[in-house]
Amino acid sequence: MSEGFNDLLKLSECDYLACKAMEEHFPDEFAVRAALYHLQQAVEKVLKAVIIINGEYPAFTHDIDKLAKHSKKLGETFSDNLDDISDSLTLWESKSRYDPYISFSKPKYDKAKSVYEEIADKLKEKLKKQDQDQDQEQENDKDPEE
Repeated sequence: MSEGFNDLLKLSECDYLACKAMEEHFPDEFAVRAALYHLQQAVEKVLKAVIIINGEYPAFTHDIDKLAKHSKKLGETFSDNLDDISDSLTLWESKSRYDPYISFSKPKYDKAKSVYEEIADKLKEKLKKQDQDQDQEQENDKDPEE
């Protein structure tokens, strides 16, 4: 596995858990801001992990649309929800840290969570298949007389 993949996958999961933990404090402004930031980070990191598992290195960027396009060039497919929400996600990264006034849309937030879950699930399935393929190759490489 390429360097950094496992770390990005684990960090994306931690960011998503942090996002969900903040929900119990909604509609508190600071909880919403923290949730938006961590949700953006979760999607960013899981997309970067997708790029790495496909043998390339992601750009050093927070731009979700750019990372999604890179992933798609590698043959990955995602629902239209990613295209619908990518601009908002990218804005959440900077606005949640620096802008004292951030607008919150529950439908966009829920769509972004579903995007993260979709990508993470696809990535985990791809990992599982790679592990199975690797196990099969090892089984095929064994000497029949063993």
